[in-house]
Amino acid sequence: MSTRRPDLDDLEVLALVARTGSIGQAAQVLRLSQPSVSRRMLALERRLGVTVLHRTTQGTTLTAHGRLVVDWAGDLLGAADRFARSVATLRAEGDLAVRAAVSMTIAEHYAPAWLARLHASAPELEVSLVVANSAEVERLVRTGAAELGFVEVPSVPDGLCRQRVGEDRLVVAVAPGHPWATRTTPVSAAELAAGGVLVREAGSGTRVTLEEALGSEGHELQPGLVMASNSGLTHAAMAGMGPVALSERALEAHLRLDELRAVPLDHLALVRPLTAVWLSDSPLPDAAARLLAAAGAGVR
Repeated sequence: MSTRRPDLDDLEVLALVARTGSIGQAAQVLRLSQPSVSRRMLALERRLGVTVLHRTTQGTTLTAHGRLVVDWAGDLLGAADRFARSVATLRAEGDLAVRAAVSMTIAEHYAPAWLARLHASAPELEVSLVVANSAEVERLVRTGAAELGFVEVPSVPDGLCRQRVGEDRLVVAVAPGHPWATRTTPVSAAELAAGGVLVREAGSGTRVTLEEALGSEGHELQPGLVMASNSGLTHAAMAGMGPVALSERALEAHLRLDELRAVPLDHLALVRPLTAVWLSDSPLPDAAARLLAAAGAGVR
């Protein structure tokens, strides 16, 4: 017994032939030639292994088997229509939502402005943000858990599409009582590497930027306190536990109030790009593209 599935379009044509009473009438409705429709019905009969139409010079009628097939086809075509509508609804919902992952510094100091711009231009969009360090953001994008990611590392791993959306500068700062607070000469890369800098955890864009900058000068970072919190590190530095290296955005209020003081550095570039990343083998969904555009509008 044949188990080959019929083509849904051919079943729709058969249903139309049944309603109009002839292949010729069905061909006119479909704006096809009569021989074309006739060939499709013969192909359907061969696929089903059942004669469904009785053809005469007076017209075309359904056989007994044909009437059963048309009844069953109605159920099948109705289910297919419901399936198509459900998928369309799912697609529409996807067009109105985006899952994004952002690094901590971006989440605290850049993403709020991006989301405000996005809401102003597309208030119907829903954005779900996961906050993690840059290494975790990359993993979430690669596994499909996030459609779009924003990282703050100097270089983005291969295999991801990328677009620069801004830049951020790290500042090394100390409490007013720290010996570096009143220095008139810049702190060297060697001093900074061995100075017990309070830093973020491994995998964070902040730490990677500092480590790569020191590495380019031939020095390896010897960290002091390590924390996965910008705020925690800031307050530890204010308490005199050592120098801290964080985004100037995270420290600007404390520098302005003289709770911390920026340390001059000797020829050490601590500027890193802010970069959007997404899978290179997948088209960016419309909602994610809108978020990317909102972030890109803030490039300075």
